[in-house]
Amino acid sequence: MKDWGERIEAYIGAGQLVCRIVVAEAKGSTPREAGADMYVTQAGIWGTIGGGALEFEAMKIARQMLAELADTQSRFARQFRNFPLGPNLGQCCGGQVTLLFEGFTPDCLAELTAILSNPASGYIHQAGSLVIAQLSPKPVAKISFDSKKQTLLMPPILPNTPLYLYGAGHVGRAVMGAVSGLALDRVWVDTDKSRFPEDTDPAITLAPATDMTIIAEHAPPGAIHIVMSYSHALDEALVYTILRKGNFAKLGLIGSRTKKQRFCNALKKRGIDESALKQLICPIGLPDLRSKSPAHVGLSIAAQIAIWLEKN
Repeated sequence: MKDWGERIEAYIGAGQLVCRIVVAEAKGSTPREAGADMYVTQAGIWGTIGGGALEFEAMKIARQMLAELADTQSRFARQFRNFPLGPNLGQCCGGQVTLLFEGFTPDCLAELTAILSNPASGYIHQAGSLVIAQLSPKPVAKISFDSKKQTLLMPPILPNTPLYLYGAGHVGRAVMGAVSGLALDRVWVDTDKSRFPEDTDPAITLAPATDMTIIAEHAPPGAIHIVMSYSHALDEALVYTILRKGNFAKLGLIGSRTKKQRFCNALKKRGIDESALKQLICPIGLPDLRSKSPAHVGLSIAAQIAIWLEKN
């Protein structure tokens, strides 16, 4: 996942003006949480702060800011605005949102690049300041808005969680498509390159390997592993390798409770202890979604992965 600075750098490095909009504070029922952001140019948008009337109004303000920057030949602008969703915008949410608007021109590129060159423990965005962002002297664990000082503290974007999916069959393809919007670095593993679809998302790292357990053995700490190869024997070998190695976030295995029990019996004989076996999640997916079509199973597994990421 790109940090906000890297995304802005890409826009202004290409000669575009861009406005970054951030949910600085969300009170009550709101369409998005604090920290959600979007990027608006005169021609397009990326990301979302929740859609609806709030986003429509925010885009209008952002483009007005960009037009003023162009007219005045200013290099940068920042402001906070508060939006009561019910009375002013007619949204049913009824909550209240404060948005940060930051407008950038290509003249900001050198300063932004200098900021990004320093390791950040957090960023300070203050109204009235023409400094793009100050580096926080203390680690910032979560977003925090001070309405009196009109100051927003933001943590740096954390690295994506590695996802290793073993198996490029119908369900594997459905899962990879369904998780595309999540904060994951996707690695797709199977025994041969021909197993993968020709139109694979270029953001996915393909890892064809005659012995897939070698890939599992060298996966980074904290990875999520989802095992669904074309062979029970391969599945068992992969699960054994991952459990023996340890140091992973989650291990999911496609299949039934009966499959899990058979695997656990076999893995005990190979030296995997009970505490390690408790980390094996099988069946994987949400129990209320019962259809076994690849599309349904893929969505179910993707939803479970999304829950894991939120709880992390």
